[in-house]
Amino acid sequence: MSDCTISILVNFMPLNDREKEIFSFDENIINEFKSNLNKDMFYLGGHLKMKHNEIINLDSIEKVRTIDKQREIEYGGPCNSFEAASILNHRKKLSIIENMLMKYKVIMELRKKEKLFECNSNNKI
Repeated sequence: MSDCTISILVNFMPLNDREKEIFSFDENIINEFKSNLNKDMFYLGGHLKMKHNEIINLDSIEKVRTIDKQREIEYGGPCNSFEAASILNHRKKLSIIENMLMKYKVIMELRKKEKLFECNSNNKI
């Protein structure tokens, strides 16, 4: 349950106040991600071409960071301010997706524990 897709992440709805506190992100960023879901593909971190239903996990995020570092070594830094802004924007969005993924995993673990507790409580009756 630790892996999910970008579609799941941006459409994820917390069920209660505790989950809302954990999974709290700027609505503008979520809406920007959602607006890109109507395209067939997207580039995770600006480098890794993916479909919206492909699994994103910490390994894929690390792969993007490796590609990013390698490209900087091969090509050098940005050649102008527009390219620099684009690189920073992609890195920021990748960090947000990573944060969303980690918080999603926490909530799924909490739900799993709550369900297990609920099942155990019902069996005691």
